[in-house]
Amino acid sequence: MVRFAFALIALSAAGCAVDAADPDLAVDAPPLSESWSIGAAAVNQRWDSGLNVNLSAWQYIHCNLDYGDEYMLTDINVFQEDLAEPADFIARMAGVCREFDLPDPALPRTGAIASKTIFSANFRAGALSAQVPVNNYPIGLQLKVNNGDTYVKDVRILYAPVNAAQTALNLAASSQTSWAIGYAGTTETLSCPAQGVMTGLDLRYDTVEGQIRVLEIHCRALTQP
Repeated sequence: MVRFAFALIALSAAGCAVDAADPDLAVDAPPLSESWSIGAAAVNQRWDSGLNVNLSAWQYIHCNLDYGDEYMLTDINVFQEDLAEPADFIARMAGVCREFDLPDPALPRTGAIASKTIFSANFRAGALSAQVPVNNYPIGLQLKVNNGDTYVKDVRILYAPVNAAQTALNLAASSQTSWAIGYAGTTETLSCPAQGVMTGLDLRYDTVEGQIRVLEIHCRALTQP
């Protein structure tokens, strides 16, 4: 009789252990990790001098469209005006697109890069750069423009890390690169919407003066399901 009661208790305990490990009980639990995705629709942010004389056609770099959905615009390389020019401005610009591993919740860079010259006028040799640090993501662009608000003198990139839970960009910890050149002027900010990343850039420049008159960035939503 005592032996039978002990067997029932042991069987009951074993049954409880099986029930506790039942995977059906965790169906509604959140997954341990999620892949990222970049939205297909772009939101453009533009600075426009209002001048439209001698404007070029649109010059651009579209990272996600040209190279793949996982590419963002992380580096901008610029060249100063020719020494004979009386004004300080960007006379040549190139962009660098970097690929990110969207299926990995840590969102690391894969190491793949692609670069493109966006426009070129009469410029001085020697590239100067604004580069987003590793483990950060581009969220906008700041411009230095001249006091008359008619051309672009300098650029720097806004960026943010992913939060500790790896579920969203930590916008409270956002920062910016150094200015590529260091020219003085008026600051204009082109910010992506919250949780958006910069995936491209378009501009139009004065084909006579060599100065950027219109510049806009492309932003796309960076999200997890």
